[in-house]
Amino acid sequence: MTVLAIIGGSGLYDLKELGDSKELEMQTAWGKPSDKILELKANNKTTYFLPRHGRKHNINPTNINYRANIDALKQLGVTDIISISAVGSLKREIKPGSFVIINQYIDKTIKRANTFFDRDLIAHVSLASPNSSSLEKICSEILKNKNYKYHENISYVAIEGPQLSTFAESHLHHMQGFDVVGMTNMPEARITREAEIRYQSIGMVTDYDAFNVESDFIDVSKIIEAMKQMTGKAENIIKDLITSFDIYAIDNDPILTCLDQSIVSDLKDVSNKTKQDLRFILRRYIAKKN
Repeated sequence: MTVLAIIGGSGLYDLKELGDSKELEMQTAWGKPSDKILELKANNKTTYFLPRHGRKHNINPTNINYRANIDALKQLGVTDIISISAVGSLKREIKPGSFVIINQYIDKTIKRANTFFDRDLIAHVSLASPNSSSLEKICSEILKNKNYKYHENISYVAIEGPQLSTFAESHLHHMQGFDVVGMTNMPEARITREAEIRYQSIGMVTDYDAFNVESDFIDVSKIIEAMKQMTGKAENIIKDLITSFDIYAIDNDPILTCLDQSIVSDLKDVSNKTKQDLRFILRRYIAKKN
């Protein structure tokens, strides 16, 4: 059974009208997620929505509780996550107002807890292909069918923030060939893989990063306005994803069992505290071992 979750902005709560919904107060071993999770039942499917910055957009990118967010969704049986976030363009041909389908990451964050496996249970999951090919395919198909401008095979450089890049930083990222810059997809993509959940990120290009800006500063109010203008299109994409996200999913997708090849510790040597805290992340793995 496949179950979809959307992680994005506070506007996700506007989708309540699509069906029967309720808000879920969740708790994890890493604390509470960013906000209550919206459960929506529509088209004979259950979909979950989580605003990563909180519904009032008052959580700094660094302070997002990424582990709690992913663990809470894992508790709910989520198998697939679509991330939607604002990004800045690092290439002139990737214009504001377009969408990008991200498939690679460069992580320059330095302050964030970025793994579930930081105690006495060690796992080295492969991130060579950090996103899901099945989700990437359906996202591309939806954007193409809606005739929305979009770009594929996009590399995303994650910066710590909350400040935007200096001109020198932005120019370096541009010269290095990165496509877009953002603040939230890492470590989100990393720990989603550790949770054996498929992941795909769609970026909304709201502005050019500093390398292509003539003035001395970027007007954040214009970025917010660009996001608002793209919200309607993003909601249309989400509506289609709810009904079709699993069209290309396969039952034997290696992402769903990646811990079998990644855990190097013997469970008998792992503390009960660690196993208890990771009980939802390890549920399938432990059941197989037993």
